[in-house]
Amino acid sequence: MKRSNNRFAAAVASPWKPRRILAFPTVLFLALFLCVACRQHQYAGTVFEDANPASPIRGQNYDGAPFDLAQLIGDPVLLFFGYTFCPDICPLTMMELAGAKKALELKTPALGADLKVVFVSVDPQRDSLARLQPYILAFDPRFFAVRVPESDLESLKQGYGLYTGPPEGHSIDDEYYLLDHTSRVFLIDREGNWRALFSADVTAEALAADLQELLR
Repeated sequence: MKRSNNRFAAAVASPWKPRRILAFPTVLFLALFLCVACRQHQYAGTVFEDANPASPIRGQNYDGAPFDLAQLIGDPVLLFFGYTFCPDICPLTMMELAGAKKALELKTPALGADLKVVFVSVDPQRDSLARLQPYILAFDPRFFAVRVPESDLESLKQGYGLYTGPPEGHSIDDEYYLLDHTSRVFLIDREGNWRALFSADVTAEALAADLQELLR
């Protein structure tokens, strides 16, 4: 059979034509899919898909006003537990939280204005309101600094899965003592549910980026 036979040429060519036509859309689809995947936000924190209400927190703000976490429903909240005598992790984390709020105020002013930051002391024995006030004002006067009654501390720790205690070989009866404590930043959404959890060393930039994605 000659190569010039039109029927043979058509028969050989016809099965390949659809494949060539379909190949380009398939490649285009894969390229678009990979492009979208590359643009997906990589979260710095752990995001919770299930809506679980945040445990209640009631105490006094640094200015003496009553504090109730439930009253902040409607606004997103960054929540951090620490103590004013903490020499490193606590002040560094609070600086990053202040930086994240300022970054949001520049990039997404409405979200930045709505965001509330709450510092809760896990050392009410020493952290009086008089001590909490200058501490929190050093970061942002709009932040809350909350002292809970010592009698409520254990239930608060259980509600948030916190550990606090003196380092090995030390006691809270010492004249001066440090505390080992869980160092995490909690994000509570506008509905009052746990939304995400961040390590204490999260940067302001990473935190702001995550909040923009989670709360938009």
